[in-house]
Amino acid sequence: MLRMKELPKEAKDKIFFSALKLFAAKGFKNTSVLEIVESAHVSKTTFYQQFSSKEALVVALCKDLIDEIALEIKKAAMQELRVGYKAYAGILRYLEICFTNPSVAHFILLESVGISDEVEIVRREAMQNFADLIFILAHQEFPEQVREEEIHIISQAMVGAINEVVVRNVKEENRDLDMEELARLLNRLVIGAFVNLSNNHLT
Repeated sequence: MLRMKELPKEAKDKIFFSALKLFAAKGFKNTSVLEIVESAHVSKTTFYQQFSSKEALVVALCKDLIDEIALEIKKAAMQELRVGYKAYAGILRYLEICFTNPSVAHFILLESVGISDEVEIVRREAMQNFADLIFILAHQEFPEQVREEEIHIISQAMVGAINEVVVRNVKEENRDLDMEELARLLNRLVIGAFVNLSNNHLT
């Protein structure tokens, strides 16, 4: 989905592609199933063969996008050989995805909020997965006396901070954004938080 610029061929992907564009432009509540199928060039029957409702579509779309984003972040981080740069590489890739696909960032971080309990579960699981990735990257760097629970909490807080920066810049359509500089600043924030945690245990 992240690399699709034109209407795809498969029915499910057509619906995903069209729904994402409409949700970003009009919002979930103001977008009807009829508008989605017309934009996707599929029938209502085809839509309901794939999804039981518009809410079910949102759950599936969230899962698809989030899984794809998580894979991209992990690949970027793991391709970096230097341990100290892995978090930076992952953060930079996340920023690249969000700012080159603002409709994706808007949908996941803003438009999907509060739609349903099921959607919220998907969103929370996604944020936890991102935090778990930060945890994995950070865990090997700390002395044994630093508790895993503390690292998890810091990781969750860092995901929240990064997403807040993304939301603010996406909403303001900041086209002059230097993603590499922003990634460096956010990486310093992440490293600083973990260094302080480690120092507290060493003193």
